[in-house]
Amino acid sequence: MLIDFGLSKEIDELGRSNCFCGTVEYMAPEILLAKGHNKDADWWSVGILLYEMLTGKAPKHNNRKKLQEKIIKEKVKLPPFLTSEAHSLLNGLLQKDPSTRLGNGPNGDDQIKSHKWFRSINWKKLEARELEPNFKPDVSAKDCTANFDQCWTAMPVDDSPAPTPTAGDHFQGLGFHLATQIF
Repeated sequence: MLIDFGLSKEIDELGRSNCFCGTVEYMAPEILLAKGHNKDADWWSVGILLYEMLTGKAPKHNNRKKLQEKIIKEKVKLPPFLTSEAHSLLNGLLQKDPSTRLGNGPNGDDQIKSHKWFRSINWKKLEARELEPNFKPDVSAKDCTANFDQCWTAMPVDDSPAPTPTAGDHFQGLGFHLATQIF
């Protein structure tokens, strides 16, 4: 699962990493404390993303060091307008101790799928792509911005490099040749 596009690292199912990488807002306490981490840190990131989706804002701070301290020491404050199921899910995902975090252990995915917040989801149909989405965005072209609020599309573009003449042709000059024998 990939939540944080700042930087990511692939590790195997049982592996641990000591890498300090990612966007601070989504980092689990064990990453900030350099204790080594595994997929349980990903469940923390899922909790932060879900918090952001449900409240419209991520836990932030103007000072990066203070944000890190907040992640390590303070419990995430959940707004009262969230349902009890959302509170339960977020509290489970945002446990400071990875060994008590929802999703911890070999059957962690099933723990999360069976949480009452997800009770209306038919996971088998979802996996088989048999569910119709509630909303299908109307996308008329590759650069269509109709589904974005004007407050975002009216913003000036900063620090965006100009496209190169070959921007639309990423694979120019590359080809595929089927080998008749591999070995």
